[in-house]
Amino acid sequence: MNEPGTAGGRMVIGKLLRRNSILGEREAELRARERELLDRLAKALDRFGADVDPDDRKHFDQAREQLSGLFLLVIAGEFNSGKSSFINALIGERVLPEGVTPTTDRINILRWGDTVEEELIEAYLLERTHPAPLLRDINIVDTPGTNAVLREHEELTRDFVPRSDLVLFVTSADRPFTESERTFLEQIRAWGKKIVFIVNKIDILGAESDRGEVLRFVRDNGTSLLGEEPLVFPVSAKGAMQARQGGDEAAYAASGFPAVDDFLLNTLDQQERIRLKLLNPLNVGLKLASKYKETAFERLKLLSEDVATLQNIDAQLGAFHQEMLRDYGPRLGRLDSLLSDMEVRGLNFFDATIRITKVRELMRSDTVRVEFERQVIADTPKLIDEEVDRIIDWIVERNLKLWQDIGAYIERRQINRHREGMIGEVGRGFSYNRQALLGSIGSTAREAVSSYNRDAEARKLAEEVRGGAGTTMIAGVGAIGLGTLVATVITGAAADLTGILMTTALAVTGLYILPARRRQAKEEFSKKVADLRTKLDDSLTRQVHAAISDSQEKVNESIAPYRRFVEVQQQQLNEARGELVVAEDALLRLRTEIGGK
Repeated sequence: MNEPGTAGGRMVIGKLLRRNSILGEREAELRARERELLDRLAKALDRFGADVDPDDRKHFDQAREQLSGLFLLVIAGEFNSGKSSFINALIGERVLPEGVTPTTDRINILRWGDTVEEELIEAYLLERTHPAPLLRDINIVDTPGTNAVLREHEELTRDFVPRSDLVLFVTSADRPFTESERTFLEQIRAWGKKIVFIVNKIDILGAESDRGEVLRFVRDNGTSLLGEEPLVFPVSAKGAMQARQGGDEAAYAASGFPAVDDFLLNTLDQQERIRLKLLNPLNVGLKLASKYKETAFERLKLLSEDVATLQNIDAQLGAFHQEMLRDYGPRLGRLDSLLSDMEVRGLNFFDATIRITKVRELMRSDTVRVEFERQVIADTPKLIDEEVDRIIDWIVERNLKLWQDIGAYIERRQINRHREGMIGEVGRGFSYNRQALLGSIGSTAREAVSSYNRDAEARKLAEEVRGGAGTTMIAGVGAIGLGTLVATVITGAAADLTGILMTTALAVTGLYILPARRRQAKEEFSKKVADLRTKLDDSLTRQVHAAISDSQEKVNESIAPYRRFVEVQQQQLNEARGELVVAEDALLRLRTEIGGK
């Protein structure tokens, strides 16, 4: 038994005091490299902003700070498993309260000090100092029971575990490896912690066979959980404490504590403590690198669906444009047909009018104009205006349908996203932002549909069509319709070709020129109609293109924030994931070099 006053106790003190706390160059170099890698990982995590779990960041920062502190030995286990009794037996004095009810309601950190003192560092963090030799190189942490009645007590323990360099998990021999212990141990293991099992109260099992069965049970379950066979120490903290107080070395040996002393003094020597100290923040960093690398992957996968959404919208807009142009052709053909019919009537009119028997009528231009309007122009202006109005209505209706289709598509995307339940799994802020932007397209489409004034849009488009066509044919057209415009141009041309030209021809050359003038009038009339058809076609086609482009521009304006979000997030996530992969790879290599698993 190693009481401070005994020979064994003096030997322990001597071993502890002789250890050099200043790390060698190799250890200092490893620690410097680890700090650099952890700083790199911290910058990669910063890219996730507010979406980094505050607890993850807190544990990571605490683990980084712990890299420079003393070795932190955390004692964990269910309440009434004898954690406090174990620590008291380890120290050799009753420094912590013991009892059958939960006696530890806060984290107790035992540090070395010349005197026994205690100080409340935080609401649930109590620091105790004690002149125990073991505490010169190791800080011991007593945690609340993991199945305590008060949930905040268990949360305190869960929250503190990431700081630990080594976990001694105390389980009771009368109820070893309970389901709640298994759950808690899985969480400890997730942080990459080294775990050693302490089976306390082994003295309540009288038969050696019963002890062996319990130890096999703990060892087998520990191996299954940790993936490797753990160290298991059977002890009687109560017996060890009584032996220390009574100076009974045989009883102390029977308590099982000498094996624990040997582990802490020899196996857990300076080199091993350094190794575990380096592995603690490294494993915490690896867990977070893996977690947020997966988060980045899930985000990128989610964004790939957004990219597909945008590409589909772009493809649909392209198809819409081509479909409009394809369907516009037959409508333009009907206008051409009206002009062609008028041209045929005009040619027939010239054949019938520019004749020797019609000389007197030809001399009266007003009469010719009236007949031309009656026989050639006829109801063409009305028919042209009606056809143009149908084209305008068609454009307006198709634009409205485009907005309705986009709104319905986005609405389906939102419903599907909600059903997939992705919100929360890839970051609260990220999911909220992209959902808000995705929703903005749908709301913009719905607003466009609800505020779409069909009559106003038709009037606006009609003015643009007629104004555009008018500027290519005559000046000062004002608000007249295209049909009236066509009639004005054609009638004016006819007057020129019949009245003015015929008067000049008769005055100069007499009646022999009539056939030539008739042929000239028909050719120039056909050219005038062809020019009119070309200008009308070009003007209407430009306006159709402009209307389609305007509709596409509105759609693109509405999705521009969403598109920018996706592009920026893709770039940032790819960069962040790349940094996490590099950091994780470097941390894994360093862990192998240190000797971790």
